[in-house]
Amino acid sequence: MQEYNELVTTDACNTYLEKADKNIQSVASTFSGTAFPTTKLIVGMQCMRTDDSNNIYKLTSTSPVTWELVPSKSYVDNAVTTGVKSVTNFKGATSTASGAAGLVPAPAKGMQTEYYLSADGTWKKVQQRSIKEVIDIVHPVGSIWETTTTDDPNTLWAGTTWVKMDAGRVLVAAGSYTESGTTYTYNLGDKGGEAKHQLSTEELASHGHDATSSVAGNHTHGITTGTNTDSPYNMVSTQAKYANTTRYTDSSGNHTHTINIGSAGGNQRHENRPPYTVINRWKRTN
Repeated sequence: MQEYNELVTTDACNTYLEKADKNIQSVASTFSGTAFPTTKLIVGMQCMRTDDSNNIYKLTSTSPVTWELVPSKSYVDNAVTTGVKSVTNFKGATSTASGAAGLVPAPAKGMQTEYYLSADGTWKKVQQRSIKEVIDIVHPVGSIWETTTTDDPNTLWAGTTWVKMDAGRVLVAAGSYTESGTTYTYNLGDKGGEAKHQLSTEELASHGHDATSSVAGNHTHGITTGTNTDSPYNMVSTQAKYANTTRYTDSSGNHTHTINIGSAGGNQRHENRPPYTVINRWKRTN
């Protein structure tokens, strides 16, 4: 390694000149050698490594000692050449093997739009679908489309057929479920329910009614003469007690009473629908 010394103005002339000459030679040769300098280091000094393609390094720190490569045209050219040689072509994946990164295959003339690079390594044209093909995917036959507009899907999506579903009906999922010990089964396509319902006697809660009766009524009494000792017709009147000649018989006459039972209710059907919002509902049939 060539020598580099700090110049001191108090040095003798011959000593000073010798140091300056060595410094100039060292700087001119960029401290070339097979190793970096280890003494008299000054940040910013350079070193050419003759054992590393004459690449030049610059001292950027003395604590710790750090030498950094100064890129040169030759270094960059060599690096690029080496890098390009190591790059391979892009390799597509298969059902049994993964692909490999690399250079993308060049697209042919006229493929500047509507093409994409597939994972198998080839350029493929983007599949263009018609509106009907899209609707076939999104709303296949049998599906339901709901809207808050008056749009007609038969017009919106030419080539498809839709029918408006029954008005006033909500949707119920097919299947069975149990509530309060009772199992309910709904088969696909079943219909049921009522918008308004009138309760039957069996549907009423168990209850009672107040009743009142009239107090008016007619009674009859029979009169017999002679002796009658049969009970209860042996009641003797005051006169009979003295004269012992006349007896009375007493009986209740046939009669009726009016019973009045209170009633209530207007015999009207009650609302049987949950809160709702009206929409248009269509079913695709073809």
